This record gives sequence, C-alpha cells and structure tokens, in this order.
Amino acid sequence: MRLGIIARSDNTGLGNQTRELVKMLNPNKILLIDSSHFNGNEQHPEWYSEYNVKTTKYGMASKEEASEFLDGLDVVISCEIFYHNSFIIMAKKRKVKTILQYNYEFLDYLVNPDVELPDILIAPSLWNFEDVVKKFSDRAKVIHLPPPTSVELFANAKNINISKTHKKILHIGGKAAVKDRNGTNTVIEMLNYSKADYELVIKSQTPLDIKCDDPRLTIDTSNPETRESLYEGYDAMILPRRYAGLCLPMNEALLASLPVFMTNISPNNSILPEQWLVDSKKIDRLMTRTMLDVYEGDAKMLAKLVDDYYSSDIFLNKSKAFDIGINNFSNETLYQKYQDLLNL
Repeated sequence: MRLGIIARSDNTGLGNQTRELVKMLNPNKILLIDSSHFNGNEQHPEWYSEYNVKTTKYGMASKEEASEFLDGLDVVISCEIFYHNSFIIMAKKRKVKTILQYNYEFLDYLVNPDVELPDILIAPSLWNFEDVVKKFSDRAKVIHLPPPTSVELFANAKNINISKTHKKILHIGGKAAVKDRNGTNTVIEMLNYSKADYELVIKSQTPLDIKCDDPRLTIDTSNPETRESLYEGYDAMILPRRYAGLCLPMNEALLASLPVFMTNISPNNSILPEQWLVDSKKIDRLMTRTMLDVYEGDAKMLAKLVDDYYSSDIFLNKSKAFDIGINNFSNETLYQKYQDLLNL
C-alpha cells in the first residue's frame, strides 16, 4: 500500500496536524502546499527534507501537480481540503482511495452536497459528527478519529509542569477569531470573581484590545521558540471556547500534563471530566459553511473552578490530564487505528 499525504509546512493548526500525520504514517509521497501564496505564512519545507516531496508552485495544486502526485499511489490523506477542485475525480479514475480529515465549519460538502465525496470522511472530534453521518454516510464512510500528537514532543513540557506548582495559568487567544472563539473575554471577566493567587498568561499571535488592570494578568504576543515550549511552566490551561470543533491546543496541553478548563459543550464534554467544565448559554449564531451556535461560558463558575483547583491536589489533576491525552490523542494510541483505516 503506497500512501500519499497532502501536507502544509506553516506554523498553523493545519501545518501541525499534517506534520504529525506524516511523522506517524511515514508516507511514500508528500504534496507540500506552499501556503505563503494565500496566507503569507512562513514556510518550513525542512520539516519534510527526508521524504519524497513535491511542492506546489502557486499555493493550490495545479492539475499537473495533482496528477503527478497521484501517480503510483493507493491512498491519499488530506486535512480540510484537497487543494484542487477535481482532485477526488482524478483519484477515483486512478482507483486511488481518498481520505479527508475535515473541519466541520469548513466542510464544503455542507453547501455543495452533490459534488464528489472522498471515500472516507474522518471527523477529528465528535462535534456535529451525527450530522455528517446523516448527510453523507450513504456515499462515503464516516468515522471519528482524532489527529495524532507526538508524546515525545511534549515530554519536556510535561516534566517541567509536574515538577512543582507554578502559580501560572495559560490561555491561548490565538489569532483573533470571529465571535471570540477561544473565550478570551470570558477569561478576562473571570478575573473579577477569582480570588486565588496566580498569574494568568494570555498568549496571542495578534495584539488584543483588553482593558484590565488586574496585576495577575500578563499578555504575551511574542512567538514561542517552539510549539511545545508554549506549554512549559504552567499549572493548567483555561479555554472557554464559544464554539467548538477540533482543538489542537487542548490535545497538546493535556499531553503536557495541563488540565484544560473549558465550556461544557461538544466535543469538550466527551473528553474532559465534568469538574473541568463550566456551564454556558447560547448567545449568538455564526454562519460558516453552515449555521453554528455560539456560546458564552459562565465567568463566575470559571472563577470558582480555578480557585477550587488551587485548593485541590494539583499534581493528581496534572497526572489525570496526561492520562486523558495519552488515551485519546497520542500517536501510540492512534497508530494502529490509522493503519486499519488505510487498509479498509
């Protein structure tokens, strides 16, 4: 079985997601998407220097690049899209199986249900999984399988985090997202009610317009030296997301032994223990490929959760976080499941 993976090499969720798939599955060929043409991001082709790589010239794959990549393959995996409008049709003519690990909010088939589907749709989380099964399982196999995360990559962060109580909590604002997706405003409001002694560090890739004079707050817009160093030196991560889906920072934080405090909505509540979740209410709707509900976490409940956490057995909670990460997202746990998928 000859495997091809369509990969990215920018420091984004898709870049990290495809990089981990490549690392775990060791494909025969890689079609590397130069995303600088459509997002201006720095590229890291050196990630794949040991592989058989074809890099696109103009961002999206041309017909010739897609055709050359498909030559000699049995299976192709991509994440979110295939980067060429006729890729699936071209693959089916060559009897190459296509697998797409989609993001629900960007799933084009929701607005174009009659176009050619890949052979397998992989849900990276259980968010709206039943909806995809209902709409597409008559024409494609639909399964749930999270993207893998390397345990070794976060081993140093894990060791640092479990070494002591750091009195620091991490919140990742990321790039400014529609409707405050990561719940940064809820986190700021939480400080009005929380009494515990800790530093709240908000990491953001873009400047944030935050008006808060709480001395516990630090806003850090610097770029971490490495993806894994982002999680070093904390006791927990707080991420009361307003609408859900795949959340790689949650997966990574867990493997760095950080409990993750989130809103009690899908898919967070299918992974995390109830005591790490806060109630939320629906406050809005958002149109992506389909209409999504937008929630707001209870800031008072979040403050109590954090304060109670610092009165609990922190090290037991950190150990629990690592176990959740290992059992759900580690490459060791997922490797055979992906091998079985490729051989369906």
